[in-house]
Amino acid sequence: MFDASWGFDATESLNDTVTDHDGVFVCKPEDVEAYVARYAPLVLRHSSASAKHFDHLEPMNFGDSKGLGRKRVLILPTGAIEAFIRTGKALTEPKAARFYVAVTRAQQSVAIVMSDAGGGLVPGLGPRRRLRQTTGSQA
Repeated sequence: MFDASWGFDATESLNDTVTDHDGVFVCKPEDVEAYVARYAPLVLRHSSASAKHFDHLEPMNFGDSKGLGRKRVLILPTGAIEAFIRTGKALTEPKAARFYVAVTRAQQSVAIVMSDAGGGLVPGLGPRRRLRQTTGSQA
């Protein structure tokens, strides 16, 4: 998520715990309720002014989550984050830093709410397919 010109070393997860839902996923907006019911993730958004239609999930702002760790995280992305996932378009420094904080709260899985990730950076594990595999739901 950081532009290569910034000179950061690549990171590698040292987590060797395996669960039934590990990795990075895309969750379609219409699947959010089922995802939250199944995995009870920490729901994160950029700010209280963003993703207002998900206020009932009591999302926490990215910056407020700094220092926390949760098994699973659901991210309500900004337009810039969606563009990064779809195209690899680099995030600006402050946006990359905030997104990094959000992603690194998760110990086992991160789900990003998007209608379509296209051929982007996140595996195309359509959440409907993934939820069906992990819950038996036909959602």
